[in-house]
Amino acid sequence: MFGKWIDNVVRKKAVTAELLSSLAPYAHLPEGELEIIADLAETITLKQGLVTDELPQGELLFLISGGLQIQTRHNAILRLSADSPQARYPIPLRPRIASLFVHDSAKLLCLPQPVQAGAQVAKSNNCARPELNPEESEALEGLRERFRTSGSDLPSLPDLALKIGKAIDNPNNANEDIARLIQLDPPLAARLLAVVNSAAFGGVTKISSINQASGRLGRKKVRSLVYSCLLRNVFKSDSSRLKQRMLELWQHSTHVAALSYVLARETPGVDPERALLAGLIHDIGSVAVISGIQHFPILAEREVVLDYCIDSLRVEVGTAILCRWKLAEEFEDVVRDAENWTRIGSAVPEDPDVVILAQMHALIGSPGQARLPRIDTIPAFSKLAQGELSPRHSLIMLEEAEADVREIRALISGG
Repeated sequence: MFGKWIDNVVRKKAVTAELLSSLAPYAHLPEGELEIIADLAETITLKQGLVTDELPQGELLFLISGGLQIQTRHNAILRLSADSPQARYPIPLRPRIASLFVHDSAKLLCLPQPVQAGAQVAKSNNCARPELNPEESEALEGLRERFRTSGSDLPSLPDLALKIGKAIDNPNNANEDIARLIQLDPPLAARLLAVVNSAAFGGVTKISSINQASGRLGRKKVRSLVYSCLLRNVFKSDSSRLKQRMLELWQHSTHVAALSYVLARETPGVDPERALLAGLIHDIGSVAVISGIQHFPILAEREVVLDYCIDSLRVEVGTAILCRWKLAEEFEDVVRDAENWTRIGSAVPEDPDVVILAQMHALIGSPGQARLPRIDTIPAFSKLAQGELSPRHSLIMLEEAEADVREIRALISGG
């Protein structure tokens, strides 16, 4: 029967510390701890066919022989073999994926999750706290409390984006209904057609109508593009002192968005239009923090204090914004992990992996580059472009796509 396990037994000493150290979540653990984990290891052998049984939850599974076919929730089909770079990472399970299919046979290694895996996220999101004077400390607590008790400083999606998003998510609406709604805003309709017909988006055969765009691209892609085209007005500040900081944030976000699109385009299983939106909103919490600081101007007087306020609040506030926009399920992990360079994730490349690598490239040549790890040491690097990236290949690929990156940034900005 397809999907039945052949065996599921503890194999003492069958797993070595050396094998464990080659798997990403365990690579930095001391040998003594690896030996303990090795004694707890189980192997599961799967027959050829669709895996219909529930695999162990709460533990990590790794492919150590054979091959799997993974169907993602976005209906992409990915092949994973035991000798591929991606096999160093855990296999995602339902509901994060749609299905698993075994080719010939496959052997999985079942291991307890190391405690350190959760600690990496917390560490990566902590920044050094500067010495604050009493007025600055009081203002920071006031800003934090303001966000937690009032949503007044959280930006709203443009009304048209909300209407279009609801229409697209409603299965009872036809493509014609969605097209009519988009056409209520002629500038948006024109920009959307300019995007889908651009060289950067592979516009070989001209699309002449919004209805045609919805039919050819699919509704979810259209929604990502609509949101991306409308978000420029969210990045604004009434404070003359903070306008420059907001402009820099917009420029960084569009750069990361364009790079995310190009990287996703080279990576099977990742939707480029969705990655574009993920890159654009990866630091959406900083937008609200910068806007909120206008009520506590003392926090903007010293650059180091302003930086700390943004860095310490942006994830919490960004998550609140996504909840308000009803995008938390899709993009919360992007906001949370966009600067978690050591994020392990799974063997299947995901939006946070794309955004992390896009950020690494966007920061090349900037003052922030000095604090970054080597690009080929981060987990995201070995997953994208089917695991075939090298530092040189990565740079060449993005250099060749520089014209596309410029075009995408201009299209998003309406320039």
